[in-house]
Amino acid sequence: MLPVFRSMSSVASFCGLLIGLLCLPLLTAWIGHPPREQAYAGTTVEAGPIGTTVREIFRDPSDADVLFLGSSLVRAGVDEPMVEQALSSHLGRPAHVDMLSLNWQGMDLQYFLLRDYLNRHHAGLVVWNLPVPGSRSLEPHVEAFRWVRFGEYSDALSGLPLRYRMALYSDMVLGAPRELLSHLRSNLLSKDEINNQLLPEKAGYYGRPFVPEPVDSAMIPTLDQSYEVPPYPLVHVTGKPLTPYEEHFARKIMELAKEKHTEIVLLHIPIDSEQGLDYMPERVNWVGALQTDAPMIGAPSSVVFKSVDKARSHDFYRDQHLNFNGSVLFTRSLIPALLEAYDNREKY
Repeated sequence: MLPVFRSMSSVASFCGLLIGLLCLPLLTAWIGHPPREQAYAGTTVEAGPIGTTVREIFRDPSDADVLFLGSSLVRAGVDEPMVEQALSSHLGRPAHVDMLSLNWQGMDLQYFLLRDYLNRHHAGLVVWNLPVPGSRSLEPHVEAFRWVRFGEYSDALSGLPLRYRMALYSDMVLGAPRELLSHLRSNLLSKDEINNQLLPEKAGYYGRPFVPEPVDSAMIPTLDQSYEVPPYPLVHVTGKPLTPYEEHFARKIMELAKEKHTEIVLLHIPIDSEQGLDYMPERVNWVGALQTDAPMIGAPSSVVFKSVDKARSHDFYRDQHLNFNGSVLFTRSLIPALLEAYDNREKY
């Protein structure tokens, strides 16, 4: 069998190459990072509508009256134009609603998105959908190597266990070559990507044909069914608790909101597996985990879908996500609680 290395000079060359690659994040910090917009612009289309996210954070100067934060469940479940119209009528002036909701759960991604947004804008109210019981992040977000950069927002990692800091440094190593390339050739987004509007999908449940469902006559939950203050009597704790990584960034999000003088309310969106439940399953008791007295808005599935025949319940989902039918129905049920939260936001 041939030896792995033919000479000591080969060993030295390999070690030098390895050390050089591991030091690339230090090189990118020394050269200087490209604008933060570039940290997101190279994100893959599988991660969601990154062009819309770039527009709302970096190119649209308008502050948000309401900013939705979460995963793709938020994008699928909340009809943004409907919320904007209802809020405008409530305030007696044009309201502005933004949404930071890329694919896959990850409170690290949500923290970085929110920080970049609040560095450039003010949000009257942040409506935050936390990870569902079946979701659990044991490591950095799959796209973290694109938007986490050495020496930038380093305070966000303060207090994070060493194993996670090492994992994030590995992401920085992985992302460094593309970052260096972006100094020579910027990551570009097309006009269509930038101007893309977030609209609910007219898709059937797991590939089935889409069946339109009338929802205008559906009963809207009362505030005692859709607006809760701690200890959240309609919430049941289920699933595994937060990992140290998730808990770290969840608390960082709360600290960031406090630092930027914006208020947070929690949002529950019913997923397909919650059909018929008269309570809202959540990962943990958010009062203790987040040290917050923020209200939670949303309603149990049995309340949101009270007017829907059980045999047709899947017409409102495309998988775990709500489809067009479900988005319209859920948003209608959410609006009274959202307006209540907006009016009470300075009390939290």
